[in-house]
Amino acid sequence: MKRNFAVISLLVLAMLFGLTACGGSGGSSPGESGDGGKKVDLSMTIWGSEDEKKIYEERLAVVKQKYPDIHVKLNVVAGDYDQKVQTMIAGGTAPDIMMIAENYQAYASKNQIIPLDDLIKSNHVNMSERYSDDIANLMKYDGKQYGMPDRAGAMVLFYNKDLFDKAGVAYPTKDWTQKDLLEAAQKLTVKENGKTVQWGYYPGTWWPQWMQLVYQNKGSIFDESGKPTFDSEPVRKALQFLNDLTFKYGSGPTPTEIADMGNIGADPLFAQGKIAMETTGFWNIGSLAKVKGINWDIAPIWGETNAFFNGFTITNASKHKEEAFKVIEALTTLEAQLPMIEKGQDAPATKAGLSSEKFLNAEYGGKKINMAAFSESKIYAEPLNPQWNEMMKLINDKLGVYFNNKASLDDTVTEIQSGLEKLYK
Repeated sequence: MKRNFAVISLLVLAMLFGLTACGGSGGSSPGESGDGGKKVDLSMTIWGSEDEKKIYEERLAVVKQKYPDIHVKLNVVAGDYDQKVQTMIAGGTAPDIMMIAENYQAYASKNQIIPLDDLIKSNHVNMSERYSDDIANLMKYDGKQYGMPDRAGAMVLFYNKDLFDKAGVAYPTKDWTQKDLLEAAQKLTVKENGKTVQWGYYPGTWWPQWMQLVYQNKGSIFDESGKPTFDSEPVRKALQFLNDLTFKYGSGPTPTEIADMGNIGADPLFAQGKIAMETTGFWNIGSLAKVKGINWDIAPIWGETNAFFNGFTITNASKHKEEAFKVIEALTTLEAQLPMIEKGQDAPATKAGLSSEKFLNAEYGGKKINMAAFSESKIYAEPLNPQWNEMMKLINDKLGVYFNNKASLDDTVTEIQSGLEKLYK
């Protein structure tokens, strides 16, 4: 009996010792981390090249240091990103985190991605410290924040310094106006034997080029109630300005002249020294850095311009929304954006990234350029909406004829206005 009592006493002591040891050492049960948190596996989709994938992997490694118990599987979707992601969502294999660009509103309208406002608040993220208001607004829909902007390169003005010097024209600044652009373009246009061999500016027919003029004219494509306002004075002035620059003043190549040059775009023409100025995005910096013999720089757009951006969103199907938010929040900190900045992938969306020494003092082609132009450009909130693709097809079909100088401004504007009213009943 005494022996049994002793055995029982030893067992009890052993159990008590074991419980005390477990509590004191911070041990964990299977599936839990050392700090008591559960290990979580997340999936994330992006688009891009293999080089870009490596950059994202570097950035996720930074996040992993902060959240060692959250593992993110990165999936690069090749081809038609939206179509393939929609197939994943329909098939019940939606990722937790999605990189989305301008069409995020289509996903939001279908309840495929979630608003982040509550998660932003509960995680004490100060959006006004992280982003300028114009960049934060790029991913708002119906008054709610649907994404954490990651990359947001404003459209800026690229200019050929040697051509400006030769023509005796002062370099562009953020204080320019549309009038300054036109006057400079005229002075920078060169003819030889009655044929234009150099144009001052490439107006093009691309929507960012004419739409930014609309906003600079204090106009918009929709009013505050969502009603189309294409048939308005600011829109008319913007479209007339571009057509006049080309067909009245001859300071921009006509569609026929562009076709005669092989239908190449503005970026190659600028690199060849055939145009003195163009409005385009960050991607052209990397291309020009590889071109020898061209002395170029960038300047901020006066007034307002648009930005090409993308950001991180969380799908409604995710079972780990809190952990997914921790990842996208961490990805948009300066530390996690540095690999993107150092490798010249894009302009960061955050205030810290845009003002960082790494970004401002980056060298391209062995020289520094005015990288502050990106933060100095004011970005307008584009009229993004779930019918964006249908809207742009309608507008582009009509403007394509107008910018060929084969339709009147009045007919073009009224027909587009009528079409938009039918689309947005």
